[in-house]
Amino acid sequence: MTSENLRLFFAVNISKEVKQEIAEKMLPLIPADKWRKVLPENLHVTIQFLGYMPRQAVEGLKTKVQGLRKFDAFEAEINCVGHFKGRVLWIGFGRGTGDFNLLNRKLQEMIGTHDNKFHAHITLARNRGMGKKETDALVEELRAVGFKKKIKVEGIELMRSELHKAGPEYSVVFSIRFRALHL
Repeated sequence: MTSENLRLFFAVNISKEVKQEIAEKMLPLIPADKWRKVLPENLHVTIQFLGYMPRQAVEGLKTKVQGLRKFDAFEAEINCVGHFKGRVLWIGFGRGTGDFNLLNRKLQEMIGTHDNKFHAHITLARNRGMGKKETDALVEELRAVGFKKKIKVEGIELMRSELHKAGPEYSVVFSIRFRALHL
């Protein structure tokens, strides 16, 4: 087996329909000359970024996270907009935030990591030159759209990220399905 390092992260992927809705309603409002927008197919919720790891570590990760099969699927609602220090523009969750936080904690326990800065969100864009006042105004404009969408969170994926000039390309390494959602 090769000792190639892979850039890895655990994520909750959202449906193509929700990605499309975000792409149609939110992304066009973000100025492309000031922000590098996330491609619609790359929209997701990062649960834990791992960074570069040897390819051989994947099987060990898969074994460690099997307990997540007992995690209950849940429903979350995208309903807020914000930014991280003007650098990252995101949409986030009201309902489901506690479930995302619990998922993050369980995952960290299983794989032996610690990151207390977790905030469930979907990155929309990264800043390439917009000032703070303009960024705050943009966030208010996006909030005025009033984007609300319920999603079902039924599993988690280990994702591989390959960096290219045109942007990152993501692929699923493996998936873990949660216990069925009963509404």
